[in-house]
Amino acid sequence: MRRVIMCKDIVFTEKLLTGLHPFDVRSTSTIATLFHEGFKDTIDAEYNSANAYLDEIQAVIDGRYGQFLPSCSYYSKTPGSVSGVTMVTLFRSVPLLAYVVTAPEWQGKGVATALIQSSEQALVRQGYKKLYLVVTKQNFRASSLYRTLGFREVGENWDLVLRREKQ
Repeated sequence: MRRVIMCKDIVFTEKLLTGLHPFDVRSTSTIATLFHEGFKDTIDAEYNSANAYLDEIQAVIDGRYGQFLPSCSYYSKTPGSVSGVTMVTLFRSVPLLAYVVTAPEWQGKGVATALIQSSEQALVRQGYKKLYLVVTKQNFRASSLYRTLGFREVGENWDLVLRREKQ
């Protein structure tokens, strides 16, 4: 699978988003179930159980993709479950939206948009000016959402992307 790196310049907005909660490590088992349901039968399905996703979530928290930023990561709670989540890290000194996952029944209803915008605002408050993500090239739905939110493709190789960034 080919993946592409996307980037967005982030700026402060007065928009106040409600109903979202900062990432809570005590919710990882519920979030693992969301990952399993959200990725099941998609091009990005990497694991076949919530337990495997629980291991992946823990790996993100432990630094697999750079320092985890729980203060910039959010989840949307619904009665009895979680409808969506973002996990943001500091990868090679730049903010990375490592994961954004929405429950299938909540897709297309603005959950991912609200979560991403909340993560952006938290990053801006900490002084960051850009947010990166990596998306599978054939994940047209996600790519479309990211473009709508202002992300643009910047390459496929982190070394080249970050070298250009420093220039």
